[in-house]
Amino acid sequence: MNLILVCHRETQFNLDGRAIGNNPVGLNARGRLQALRTAEALVSLMPIALYTRPLRRALETAPIISQRLGVEVCPCDNLKEINVGLLDGLTQDEMWQQYPDFMRTWSSDGPTAVMPGGEYILQVQKRAWDTIEEIKGLHPEDNVAVVSHSFTLQVLMCRLIGMPLSNFQRLRVNLASMTQVEMGQDSTTLVRYNDQCHLEGLEDGERD
Repeated sequence: MNLILVCHRETQFNLDGRAIGNNPVGLNARGRLQALRTAEALVSLMPIALYTRPLRRALETAPIISQRLGVEVCPCDNLKEINVGLLDGLTQDEMWQQYPDFMRTWSSDGPTAVMPGGEYILQVQKRAWDTIEEIKGLHPEDNVAVVSHSFTLQVLMCRLIGMPLSNFQRLRVNLASMTQVEMGQDSTTLVRYNDQCHLEGLEDGERD
């Protein structure tokens, strides 16, 4: 399977530097432009299926891509972002002020840190990986696009390239980026990573 991992587009929470787990915040104007650019970039890769988490910012990204490619959107709940629980909507400073013990653990040993009232990274990796395995079973030789979220894509990449989960914070997955992986029967090849070339020329001022 030729797997194209697409990170959702920009929201106001991203601009404000706030934690955004399963909050229903939607795309801003720049985010919608980013989705259009991504749809155009995906045309040459010709994915025959498009899977996404049924959350507003991912669901707003996927239909734009779907319409351009002429493929149906398949909602997949296990592709959702980590449940950040009580951290939702907080800035880094606010997290350190309100949950210093968690933040210390998150900084030093992320995989063991349980989000206050939420999930931990290993749970996210397991549910997302199980979904990718299911998709591969349905499309072993096909080009498939998956729209998801940064933490989810980071921990998936750890599994895909054989990197210990403890190193997940060393991987960067930018908003509106594309990552391409060829998944064979016995091996996986990273073709491109965190690619944002399709956004070239999109001005920072193009926002709500």
